[in-house]
Amino acid sequence: MLPPSLEIDWGRWLRPGDHLVCSHMSSQPRALLQSLLQHRPVMPLSLMLGVAFSPDMSAAPDAWQLQGLGAMGSGSVVASQRALSLSTLTYGAYEQVYAQALWPVDVVLVSLSRDPQGRLYLGASHGAALAAARRARVVLAEINTQAPCLLGSQWPADVPIHAQWDTAYAPPELSAGPAGAAEQAIGQHLAARVPEGACLQVGIGGLPSALLECLSGHRGLGVHSGMYGQAMHRLLLSGAIDNSEKSIDRGLCVIGCVAGPADFLAQTDQHPALRLRSPAYTHEALNIQAIGNFFSLNTALEVDLLGQVNAEAIVDEHGRWRYVGGIGGLPDFARAAMRAPAGQSVIALPARTPRGRSRIVAKLSGPATLAASDADLIVTEHGVAELRHASVDQRVMRMVAIADPIERPALLAQARAIGWL
Repeated sequence: MLPPSLEIDWGRWLRPGDHLVCSHMSSQPRALLQSLLQHRPVMPLSLMLGVAFSPDMSAAPDAWQLQGLGAMGSGSVVASQRALSLSTLTYGAYEQVYAQALWPVDVVLVSLSRDPQGRLYLGASHGAALAAARRARVVLAEINTQAPCLLGSQWPADVPIHAQWDTAYAPPELSAGPAGAAEQAIGQHLAARVPEGACLQVGIGGLPSALLECLSGHRGLGVHSGMYGQAMHRLLLSGAIDNSEKSIDRGLCVIGCVAGPADFLAQTDQHPALRLRSPAYTHEALNIQAIGNFFSLNTALEVDLLGQVNAEAIVDEHGRWRYVGGIGGLPDFARAAMRAPAGQSVIALPARTPRGRSRIVAKLSGPATLAASDADLIVTEHGVAELRHASVDQRVMRMVAIADPIERPALLAQARAIGWL
């Protein structure tokens, strides 16, 4: 459902060539963007969407340059329908390019929330919009009465908002199908690796949910994560997550975004155990490395026999890269987790795609989002490959062992042809 229409005189606020920065993920300013699309000011504009959770801007005029952090969320839909310029930044660096004036910004569009006392908050997700707003000529805000107010994310009084409009609609959410048999098997493998008192970082989707469903019997778990969803919240409500063992932010789930349906978002409103923090905090290596038993779970499109990870693009039938993912926070969390005391960095993925293509490959078909030197644990439904201290031949044999059994002879033959065995 589209948000209610807003009547805005865009000619008052925009200039030709302006660079616009949007709040993103669950705080994507859909009402403002729908108004912008409806009025379609005839001028060249550049819009940084960050990580889009709604494909609204697929209908943007060709004269507008769209930018994104990747094709995660609804970014793949936008990228399939029009040009989308993709950044190669890790998510942890996203805020800093605006804070340090490395990227231009003229106008910021934000979707905020308001508490009963009239105080404004960043809504359901943090990002770079606040850092960009400090340098912008104009800040325009929609105040969404259905968005939650998360503690730690109050809009600062020293950043002016030049115009604001009230609106009411369910914030955009990511749709994730139920976990299948492969995801459930992976969840069981992973749960056996999660110690009591571990601090969790996971994404949104069937595979992370499968792991979290297996952790209901754990105690003393903590959260320091870019994403926070329903499965994680159930562990908080059940007492499995209490953040009692964290060495920093004890007692608090530190998160960068809450994502899910409206009834779940309502439960997070001013929840005392949740703190919304910026990418510069959630993805900062020094913070992650200070947390003992940090357990980082991320997914990928494919992993090669040395442990290199592609989380960004697949090759289409014409041999062209098609971006369906992104860099995101994968390198930030994976590298820092390996340096945390007793930390673990996991890349988990089913051994085959739904169309039957092997996800364990001799060589990546797309970009290397994570280098082999940053590989720790690779997990499929067939087991766990421990790569952190493994030699080349050991890596190959361990990766072949977690590939689909049908693919193993061909993978071994390719490894021998390359000279790894």
